[in-house]
Amino acid sequence: MPNTRNSELCQQTKDSIANAAVDLLLAEPGAELSVTRLCRQAGVSRNAFYRNFDAVEEVVGYYLRSRWIRYASSLPDRRDLLESPGRYLIIYIYGQRPLLRSLREKKMLGVLEKMFLEVLGPDEGTPPSLRYHRNGMAFLIYGLVRTMIENDFTETPEEVFLLMDSVSGK
Repeated sequence: MPNTRNSELCQQTKDSIANAAVDLLLAEPGAELSVTRLCRQAGVSRNAFYRNFDAVEEVVGYYLRSRWIRYASSLPDRRDLLESPGRYLIIYIYGQRPLLRSLREKKMLGVLEKMFLEVLGPDEGTPPSLRYHRNGMAFLIYGLVRTMIENDFTETPEEVFLLMDSVSGK
């Protein structure tokens, strides 16, 4: 039987480190984000950090994914999420503007690509034809989001949806 107390502590440690990373990114956008600073801010040891993460970028990716899961779980009708996951990801990302601006400044936006593949990409055992479709959709939405970030969010999600609809012929 798994040790639930240990997994709860591990989860708390990961969340503490992730929250510390975001706090540092938002408070000091130009400052270096190092393992040492993260550990000091989170109140954890370097061993605790490396037990849970391999690199600082992984921490930020974890934060974005865990907040996405929380956001998606809060939606009143999850069928909408299944029908239009890209639209909901765009809305979610738009809500993370301050963090993403800081990540852009630090040239850490690559963490988004992995998140998009995990959220929108194919699962193990997906047939090849569907794999192409799912990967294509993930990178299309990722490209839109990267453009939103590079344009410093001058377009609202609704304006991006209009662009998506015009391209798809809706």
